[in-house]
Amino acid sequence: MVARPQVWGGVLAACVLAAGSGTAAGGTRSAVLHGTVLLAPATPVCMPRIPCMRPAPGVVLAFSRGGLVRGRVTTGADGSYRVALAPGAYSVRVARPAGVRRLTPSSVTAAGGQVRRVTFYLDTGIR
Repeated sequence: MVARPQVWGGVLAACVLAAGSGTAAGGTRSAVLHGTVLLAPATPVCMPRIPCMRPAPGVVLAFSRGGLVRGRVTTGADGSYRVALAPGAYSVRVARPAGVRRLTPSSVTAAGGQVRRVTFYLDTGIR
């Protein structure tokens, strides 16, 4: 049996369409933010050779746009996170634990089709 080129071309086109192109709803390419959340300062006194920051495990970050939470992520044991979002500008807050004084930065922009590293800092209030 000899395969016809137009049949294989149709199969290839169907596979490409089924695989998608990493797009979010509405046909726009999703963005990925990843990085680490750090507690700062982690000790009352910062000294040479003693880190003043440490990873923040178990922190839940909420990414909002237009007053609605569009994405949530929980940091790993090493403070790392990774979240896929639709392109756009987001305000970011700590959903858990309660009582965090300040998160920096408090807003981020996710660009379609891009992977961006963002380090967040949680103010512990230690002075």
